[in-house]
Amino acid sequence: MGMALMKEAGTMARDYKAMSIRALRELARSAHPEHDPEAARVFVDRVLDMEAERVTWHLHENNGYQPFSSAAKMGEQPGGGTAAAEPLAIAYERGSRVHAGHEFAKEWLESARLRPRARLAVLIRAAKLHPMPTQQGAPWAKGYDFIAQHLPIYSRMLQMGSLSTMAELTQVEVVRVTEKVTYRRARNEHKSVPIFEKGQALKDAARDARVQLLLLAQL
Repeated sequence: MGMALMKEAGTMARDYKAMSIRALRELARSAHPEHDPEAARVFVDRVLDMEAERVTWHLHENNGYQPFSSAAKMGEQPGGGTAAAEPLAIAYERGSRVHAGHEFAKEWLESARLRPRARLAVLIRAAKLHPMPTQQGAPWAKGYDFIAQHLPIYSRMLQMGSLSTMAELTQVEVVRVTEKVTYRRARNEHKSVPIFEKGQALKDAARDARVQLLLLAQL
């Protein structure tokens, strides 16, 4: 079997979802000899899932909910799969809801330096993609338009404060008229505008942020 076919066979046989987050990070790099774009996609989605999971633990525990995502079921590693299930089960029994993998995901996402608007959108997407099994009546089951209209609630759930508006810098023409001359000059003004006017804007921002993270993951 040629080297290219051997590499392809190895890629097809590899279960990225069962890998540790650190091993997956290395395979996501384009410089890795066994790099596969799919590894980068799985890595980014795992990071987002784990970060959404980490920041929402407090809310779900206080309301008696089950773990935030299906990836956090007892005996499973974040992102799905059953590899390293026993260590996570032990940590769970000891009352530790967040482990080293969550911290790794948190640090990597922080290093990406997403703008608050982009970070909020992509974490909302992650929370909606991995809902709890009994969550149909819960806030994350709502549509994107509803979320955009009630953004302060969702931003607080994701530990981003009551983020709902942003300052927009606009150019305002100031006109001063005298008897002989009309003076015109530009003046900068800030005004508050909604971060997401509609659900489509939220979805677009989440998509763009994920693309940015995918590019960073391959560095």
